[in-house]
Amino acid sequence: MRYLLLLLSCLALSHAVVSIAPVEIGKNPGISGEIEASLETKRGNTEKDEYKGGARVLYDNNASYVTWGEVSANYAEASGVKNTNKTYAHLRYIHTFDAQKDINWELFAQSQTNEFTKIEERFLTGGGFRFHILDKLTASAYIGVGAFYEHIDYTTAVDPTEDNGRANLYLSYSRKLGEDSSIAYVGYYQPKIDAIDDYIISNGLELRVHVYEELYASIKVYYDVDSKPAVGVKKEDFTQTTSLVYKF
Repeated sequence: MRYLLLLLSCLALSHAVVSIAPVEIGKNPGISGEIEASLETKRGNTEKDEYKGGARVLYDNNASYVTWGEVSANYAEASGVKNTNKTYAHLRYIHTFDAQKDINWELFAQSQTNEFTKIEERFLTGGGFRFHILDKLTASAYIGVGAFYEHIDYTTAVDPTEDNGRANLYLSYSRKLGEDSSIAYVGYYQPKIDAIDDYIISNGLELRVHVYEELYASIKVYYDVDSKPAVGVKKEDFTQTTSLVYKF
């Protein structure tokens, strides 16, 4: 199975978050990280190029906090016409309240662009609390509650600049599947505080399989909903990605 996934990881898809699995305090003490990449080039009957890459660097002090930053980018064109162009950057700090690390508080900031959803820049910053609701040898889960400030600049004059306050509710889950594979899920619900019919729902599911030494194959599926997107942009997005991940 791992060699099938290695072959699939040479196929380009889209999206770009480096890892879906929840980050846990004390799991990887010190500095660690991941680099993820995917490339597709087609010539002949189909002319297509697609490039994706991302990286995460994490520091875990093994006692009370963990902090990390991650960046990613995705660009593609078909028959000489650009059809994907987006970037993502995220910084987060998580600190525990108790020795068991079951209740945490967190702060985060994020910046992203997406030419084809007409987002010139989306910047957000906020915080909240994270609760460890499942702690087993092979599985772990958290729920999070909080809020953030959001600023959005669009690429068109039709859509006004937005400054919003949103609630932030999420569930994250991970489970080992044997010694060399795992599955993880994260789901976010982010309604606007003063207008709950304006909401964002994000779902991510990842299967990760060990290939060789520190190299892994990753298959991700994303399903996102924006109830109030820019004019002319669809409310729903579905993405499936396959890539190689190198851990250090």
